[in-house]
Amino acid sequence: MKICLIIPIITKTVIDEENIRERFGNYVRPDTEVDVVYIDYGPASIESRYDEVLATPFVVKKAEWAAANGYDAVVVSCMNDPGVEAAKEVLKIPVVGPREAAWNIANVLGKNLSWISARGITVLELAQDAEKTYNALLNDGKRAMKEGANVLILRCTGMTGTAKRLTEELGTPVLEGEGLALALAQLFVDVGLAHSKLAFRYPPKKKRTFPEY
Repeated sequence: MKICLIIPIITKTVIDEENIRERFGNYVRPDTEVDVVYIDYGPASIESRYDEVLATPFVVKKAEWAAANGYDAVVVSCMNDPGVEAAKEVLKIPVVGPREAAWNIANVLGKNLSWISARGITVLELAQDAEKTYNALLNDGKRAMKEGANVLILRCTGMTGTAKRLTEELGTPVLEGEGLALALAQLFVDVGLAHSKLAFRYPPKKKRTFPEY
C-alpha cells in the first residue's frame, strides 16, 4: 500500500525527513509506504485564510499527481484540511484530512472536545525548541481540562510527535490529526472504502486554465 502525504507548504525544514518513519510509525503498518511530498508553490506556513487559499490549488494538483502515479490514498498534512474536499471531488481514491480525522475520532472517545495549541509560538518556530513547544501544549491542555474538556486535539500537524507524552501526563486522550488521518487512509484502503461520489461529485467538464509559474 502506498499513501501520499502532502505537506501543503513550501518549507521543507518543518519535518525531519531522516526520522520520518518515527513521526507516523505508530499509526501505519511497517509494510505501508508513506511518501512525503511538498506543494510546488504556496506559503511557507499556513497560519491564515490567505495562506490556506494560496496553498489549496497546489494541494489539489499534487493530489491528482498522486492518483495518477499509483498511490492508494492521499492525506493532506494540515489541520485546516486545505484542498481536501476539492481533492475528494476529483479523485476516487481515499482522501483524508487530519482535521476531519481527529474531530470524528475525538467524538468517539469523549464528549467535551477542545483544540489545544502552543500559544505564542508560530508554526515555523514549533520545531526550534521541542521542549518549549511541549510545555506550551501541556499548559494549554491543563487549561482546557479545567474548563471541562476530556478529549484534546492538537491544532497543528507541526505538533506531531507530542500526543503520546501529553496523553500520559494529562491522563486524557490527546489526538494528533496527521497520524490519525494516515491510519484512517490505511483502513479505508484495507476495507475497500472511499468517500461517496454522490457527496463529492466529479466537477463538471469545462475549460479550466492553470497558470504556469
